[in-house]
Amino acid sequence: MNTQTQVKPGEGCSIALEALTSVHELVDTLQTYLLESGSIELEAKHDSVISALTERIKSECESAHEVVRLAEAN
Repeated sequence: MNTQTQVKPGEGCSIALEALTSVHELVDTLQTYLLESGSIELEAKHDSVISALTERIKSECESAHEVVRLAEAN
């Protein structure tokens, strides 16, 4: 049985924005946890990779947010 839900473009944009916001918040939480946790000792190379990845994820979320906002405006 094929069940599909019809979503209006505005609703799709809203759902996408919520998902992107959640991803951004999760990355912020992970970054804060790693920075504030005294029990996690990372080698410098791992720390820099994790920092680069979290910043890239946040940047991609912000770019995607902008695309969704533009699509929503049209």
